[in-house]
Amino acid sequence: MTNAIDDVFAPGGPIELTLSGFEARAGQVQMAQLIERGFLEGMHTIVEAGTGVGKSLAYLVPALRSGKKVVVSTGTIALQEQLFQKDIPLVARALNTTARITLLKGRNHYLCKQKLERMRSERLLASSRTMQHLWEWGARTQTGDRSELPFLPPGDEWEQLDADADDCVGEFCEHFRDCFFFRKRDEAKFADIVVVNHALFFLDLAMGGGLLPPYDFAILDEAHQCERWATAALTATLSRATVGRMMRKLHRSYALPVTFDSDFERGIRGLESALARVPGDRYPLHANEEASPALESLRETLFKLENWLYANWHDGLKKRPQNDAEAERRRDLAMRSILAHQATIDRAQAPADTAIAWVERSESDARYQINSAPFDVADFLRAALFERTPSVVLTSATIANGSSVEHGAFDFLKRSLGVAEAQELVAPSPFNYPTQARLYVAPPELNPKAQDFARRAAPLVEECLDRSRGRAFVLFTSYARLREVYALVRGRLSFPIRLQGELPRTHLLEWFRSTPNAVLFATGTFWEGIDVVGDQLSCVIIDRLPFPSPGDPLVQARIESIEARGQNGFDQYMIPSAIVRLKQGFGRLIRSRSDRGLVALLDGRAASSRYGAIILDALPPASRISHLDQLTEFFGE
Repeated sequence: MTNAIDDVFAPGGPIELTLSGFEARAGQVQMAQLIERGFLEGMHTIVEAGTGVGKSLAYLVPALRSGKKVVVSTGTIALQEQLFQKDIPLVARALNTTARITLLKGRNHYLCKQKLERMRSERLLASSRTMQHLWEWGARTQTGDRSELPFLPPGDEWEQLDADADDCVGEFCEHFRDCFFFRKRDEAKFADIVVVNHALFFLDLAMGGGLLPPYDFAILDEAHQCERWATAALTATLSRATVGRMMRKLHRSYALPVTFDSDFERGIRGLESALARVPGDRYPLHANEEASPALESLRETLFKLENWLYANWHDGLKKRPQNDAEAERRRDLAMRSILAHQATIDRAQAPADTAIAWVERSESDARYQINSAPFDVADFLRAALFERTPSVVLTSATIANGSSVEHGAFDFLKRSLGVAEAQELVAPSPFNYPTQARLYVAPPELNPKAQDFARRAAPLVEECLDRSRGRAFVLFTSYARLREVYALVRGRLSFPIRLQGELPRTHLLEWFRSTPNAVLFATGTFWEGIDVVGDQLSCVIIDRLPFPSPGDPLVQARIESIEARGQNGFDQYMIPSAIVRLKQGFGRLIRSRSDRGLVALLDGRAASSRYGAIILDALPPASRISHLDQLTEFFGE
């Protein structure tokens, strides 16, 4: 193996010999050097590596050279699979290493052989065509991984077959030794590199371990999502869906009295009715005085269910267990789910000083749910991850709030995640942003808070699209504003256009990638994790500076906590959050040296306010324009 990591990336080196067309990039080499130093000296490392730096190779090379057990976690399963199937094998070949690599997903991604066997023994025919396909796949699959399926099974059908922890009796199962999930988990125990996603990584931390094998180092890609995933892992939820899931699992194992179903249905209806009395899709639970009696009613039914289970844990089973130990395990699994719902009610009614309970209404089915979570995960992550792991790498294309490490480019990330000390780098980009990108900021008089904003913004949207010849995302911070502007311009555009919600997300992306000059109107969250190669996406229009919603209960709690420490919540939270979101627009546009693109920000406050100047200064150095006719030559009209 080459001694110096620089030589791995050098001309004529292992990477160039393995990867056709590879060009060494200064930022990539600096990043790899820093990460390897962190591994050797036991230091945490934070690197912003924008699009084009090649951050995957920059962290995989030191990981495979380390000889240690490394967990690599990403924001999405799609990137997880790309690392496992493409990037890691390439680096392993280049380094001529026989390192053992495995990809591990959450339990519900794997088929449970026992569930499938029991279902097929109890039913002559599958309940649907989809279930029939699942039966046929289950009989031949070698991995049990749901991603093998050429279709996405309905959630309620897959739930009947997945390897969920609440249904698993472990070593008491006749398929324990050839279980798809446990076989994969055993494989991870002996692997050198374990690839996971953030959902599984942070859930493992929240549970105190057990889902992942012990590891020496951790690499967290797409680290701008870490606070969100850590919060999600620590969030307890009570809803019609969670109660329904608990009851379906209990019914699979126990002959429950039918009165429990009616009691829970009545209790959930009462809770949803109470939650609907306060307007808004997200609000703090303490703002609703009528929720407490409804929660107490559900608590009483849960207590009755707990007592029934204690009295009938053996005789109430539908299928005779192989032994009492199996019956006890099923009882413990069922009890865990019941007690978890009781604990969620406790947390919601009396949240800790560092936690908040809030009500949320789903966009998909308008159902209400109650969530409880810590609004600050820094202390948890400091104790569970950064103080226990010798070296943690945090990297993303969008985690710095400035271009200078000396001026605190990573202060916001470190505060949010509880990182005390780390070596830091903003890797230089290989792209020429002043040449390749343009930033248009609307004049100061265009204010998104004004009533006539949509009417005044619509002509600018139309002109931007005309000059870019479509090939654009038009993004909004609210559905109401999205629909308002869409209604004003749709009849005036000559390009193929779609509105978010007309098709499922994956189908919209397929349509956009395959349709020349396409224009997609969507909300600001749509672009996360999206990769559109080439000039198919050449323009991103954003209606306003993407601050977090000040009415969001979690945002409110975080700002109040910052201000309780004598700091400015807007400066310390809102501005850094907006910078991270806005930088993602550039990352979607400029993905190679040949790409050219326009970011158009229709929020005039960016040009006229102190905070606007701070945000714009933190963006990649695109050439800023004040008039759209300056795009004539840029787009080759």
